Amino acid sequence: MRLIDVTLPFDHDLYLFGDDHEGALAQYEKGLNSMISEIEGNPLAYGIHHGDACETLAVDHPYYNPVTLKKNEDGNPSIPMEQVKVQADRYKPIAGKMIAWVKGNHERRADKFFDMTREICDRLERPEIYGGYICKITIRDPKGKVMYKTLAYHGRRIAESRAGTEKQRQANRESSLMKILAPLAGDCLIMSMGHTHRLMVSEPLNRLYLTDDGKHLKQGYIKSRQAADYIDPENRYYVNTGSFLRSQMIGLDTYAEIAGYAPVELGFAVAHFRDGKIQGIDKRVI
Repeated sequence: MRLIDVTLPFDHDLYLFGDDHEGALAQYEKGLNSMISEIEGNPLAYGIHHGDACETLAVDHPYYNPVTLKKNEDGNPSIPMEQVKVQADRYKPIAGKMIAWVKGNHERRADKFFDMTREICDRLERPEIYGGYICKITIRDPKGKVMYKTLAYHGRRIAESRAGTEKQRQANRESSLMKILAPLAGDCLIMSMGHTHRLMVSEPLNRLYLTDDGKHLKQGYIKSRQAADYIDPENRYYVNTGSFLRSQMIGLDTYAEIAGYAPVELGFAVAHFRDGKIQGIDKRVI
């Protein structure tokens, strides 16, 4: 785990995203570039990348298929180093707004040769944002006081529910997301991961309790301070950060189609903070 410490304004929007899969023909490049332009134009915006920035399919990989890969200027399939260069150029306009960049399992495919994520961070001239596969980020206000902490993890597969209705299945997916992330840290207000390509935001549950003053009953809700040493797991925000990889394309058999995966929403999430307090997290479908 890496520990990252940054200072942000009291008012800011934290963009949580990842799974670009640069090099894959199924990448939704228009949506990705639109998000980057939005971050560039938003004076309150900062970002955390959750990994799988690159497809990283070499010829010796069992899934290698040149038909599914973008072609370079020579007409040859995209290779990992070219993907790193493309991503560094793509994110350069918002390099100063990035506060962490996590490595994904796709980048780990190249670890025997070079660290793709570290190379991207170096090319952005932001080596300090390198987060490895999982990192904790302490967000301080301009006075140096901790506003909150957040955990960014590339992630692993969540349990796929077999419940009867989609509403039940979605609730079970959110529960699975919480079970994965909650044990990883006790003091994080936001816990987020990528990998699954699902776009989910699970907000804290308002849990009612009753007390009395000897004569009357009074109601209250279980709450936590967002910068507490320990935050009750049900008082945290959990985010699955979506992706920019289409599951289906006309004229192409994508990996997701071949595997029989159901379509998922493409997009990202944005956490809004005003006066140093979280206002909520939006799910942004593109």
